[in-house]
Amino acid sequence: KIWLKLPAALPTPCRSTAALGCAGGMTAEVINRLSKAKGAKYLCEITGAPATLVCSECPVYFATKEHFDVWWRGIGNLIAQDIVVLRGPPKMIGSEEERHRRNEELMGIRKELLDLCTETAQKFLVQGKYELAVPGALQSLKFAIEVHGSEATELVPSYLLLAEANLGLRRLKIAEEFLSLANWNILKHPTAGSSLMSSLQRNFGRLYAAQQRYNEALQAFATDIYHSSLEFGPENIRSAPSYFHMGRVFQSHQKSDRAASFYAKVVDVYQKFLEAWMNEGGGEPTADITAVEVEEAIEIVRHITDYREKRGEDDLSDASRLETAEGRYTLGLLQAYTGDLATAGENLNIALEVFLSTVGVVHEKTKNCRRHLEQLWKREAAQQALEEQQGQA
Repeated sequence: KIWLKLPAALPTPCRSTAALGCAGGMTAEVINRLSKAKGAKYLCEITGAPATLVCSECPVYFATKEHFDVWWRGIGNLIAQDIVVLRGPPKMIGSEEERHRRNEELMGIRKELLDLCTETAQKFLVQGKYELAVPGALQSLKFAIEVHGSEATELVPSYLLLAEANLGLRRLKIAEEFLSLANWNILKHPTAGSSLMSSLQRNFGRLYAAQQRYNEALQAFATDIYHSSLEFGPENIRSAPSYFHMGRVFQSHQKSDRAASFYAKVVDVYQKFLEAWMNEGGGEPTADITAVEVEEAIEIVRHITDYREKRGEDDLSDASRLETAEGRYTLGLLQAYTGDLATAGENLNIALEVFLSTVGVVHEKTKNCRRHLEQLWKREAAQQALEEQQGQA
């Protein structure tokens, strides 16, 4: 079963309307038992429990208004119209060729929704909105089964999304069940690849860390680093989160020197990638990293920078200040990558002041930071000129 048990109460910001209406006029209405087809069973989209409510605009059912609310905010507002097409009564299509074409069209919709649900769940996970990640992750699993079958390795990413969401919600037993499903799937497909193994071990490491099984967590993260390096290379930006999670275990274990070493590796990997991007002009984002991975990178570097700044309160040495400035510099470059030029400029300015007072004006760090800051000023000026031109038009 792919259903997920949710808590009895969830935030319901739309309670002000009688039938829990949300944006776009969607509401959850009581199922009309008189119009219910004989033998039909209506199950909650989130939990699989018997449903009492139905979405007003699409055939999706829920046990409670809270479940409707979290589904709508998590994924329903993006896929409701497509659900109507997929779950509506089949059209009367005459020839076999027309039926085949119709089936292909429906399969195409399912594949697009699989990608959309996966990406949406990933975004909520990066943002720490674990409750809202659940509906998209569940829908991605359902679409993956419809598209690829119940035994395919393509189900593993959805299992991992559900495991990660439950880890964030501290539902460790449910998270472990989804990780076991993913692990069993991979074991049945030895050619699944290092990328899936990396993601699996990373989530097992998070589970063990949450259970305070630190030695097992370190072993899982070490295996994650191995497979990530095998798939992408040890210096690739996609391997950086693997180093970060290892560092977090050492941080929580009060082994600050080891944590600092892994955090330094993370910042170095991101910094090299971003400097290369800036040196090529710092224009459009590359295909080397997705928007979700950029969001994750920002959260990672922000965590490391905050950690360094707190440590720096008791250590006012130039080395400590320089380490903190490196974090600010990398964070600024990441924000520039996303187009947040104003915030990027603020962080680069902070880093530049520290570089000037610690390593001096001729040091490579200082010159790089100043050059990239000037690039940002030019981009900001060009954007402002374009906006003024569009305003006059």
